[in-house]
Amino acid sequence: MKKIITITTIALGLFLVSCTEKSSLDELKTKQSKLKKEISKLNKEIALLDTTAENVILLVTSSEVEQKDFQHKIELQGGVETDQNILINAESAGIIRNIHVKEGQKVSKGQTLITIDAEILQNSINELKTALEMADYMYDKQKTLHEQGLGTEIEFEQAKNQKKSLESKLKTLQSQRGKTIVKAPFSGSIDQIFTHLGEMASPQAPLIRLVNNKNIRITANVSENHLGNIKLGTGVDVVFPSLNDTTIQTKVSYMGSYIDPVNRTFRVHVELNNNSIFLPNQIAKIKLIDVDLDSTLVVNSQSILQDTDNNDFVYKMTSTGGKDEYKIEKIYINIIKSYKGESAITPIKANQLTNKSKLVLNGAKGITNGDIVKVQ
Repeated sequence: MKKIITITTIALGLFLVSCTEKSSLDELKTKQSKLKKEISKLNKEIALLDTTAENVILLVTSSEVEQKDFQHKIELQGGVETDQNILINAESAGIIRNIHVKEGQKVSKGQTLITIDAEILQNSINELKTALEMADYMYDKQKTLHEQGLGTEIEFEQAKNQKKSLESKLKTLQSQRGKTIVKAPFSGSIDQIFTHLGEMASPQAPLIRLVNNKNIRITANVSENHLGNIKLGTGVDVVFPSLNDTTIQTKVSYMGSYIDPVNRTFRVHVELNNNSIFLPNQIAKIKLIDVDLDSTLVVNSQSILQDTDNNDFVYKMTSTGGKDEYKIEKIYINIIKSYKGESAITPIKANQLTNKSKLVLNGAKGITNGDIVKVQ
């Protein structure tokens, strides 16, 4: 018994000495693996020689392989946008004579919002109308004389030109007067009024913010690495953290046709119609489905281990016939994708894993291929 323990100690010493030698990483790994096998062999011989020792069965927890649909999602930060969110400016300068709306009020397209003083324009219009009446009278007289062959051609053309000139000026002034009445370009709600009664309005200063949130879109920038996995109609979960993680399931309605050369992303957005909750510039989390697999093998990600060569594997448990006792089999796998604690996999060798196959979940680090374990 003492002799065998000494051999184990010598083997460990040789391993430590070998690590100090200047050899390549591959050589060290090979020596390490070889020494582990020798140590394992010696420990088994010790257990056989030690007649007082009892067979130790390791306790593990287990999970099952599931054959089901699997989705992987990429999570991005997005924001709410709308085309109908504008600042309304005055087209004509003047004193504000009337504000017809209040903040929060619903308005219709074409409804009058603000009236700007137009007294000077109105006086000019009245003067032009008076002058136009005289020009019409002179034109009619000259036209009658011209038709009778009386009067000169020049006098007739002068009267005609005077009439047209005054009509054109009147039309211009009436258009300018129309600009003193600020109207809603679309239906929506008055979000904010920036001016006050009696202040001077100018084209440079906004008067009102008008917003319509009925039809909005959620936009996000996606890395070009996902370009091949996302298309129009790709499923999307939109989560709003500010509203207790309210989630809406929808689809990609637009994909950008340009990749930003600075951050290597392209734009996507989803449309939400008949909205009454979400506001422009509100932050949203977008979860895009970039992998969607039907009926694939899915395991708990904690059951997956790696060997010294970075190969992924799981320990499959096969019943020995004893109560809750199982024999361990090492199964090498390929990981397709992992998401939220689950991994879609395929075994290297076909049919090694099936639906309901039992795997070691916790306690796998102390076992090797062929060991007997018990589920706790």
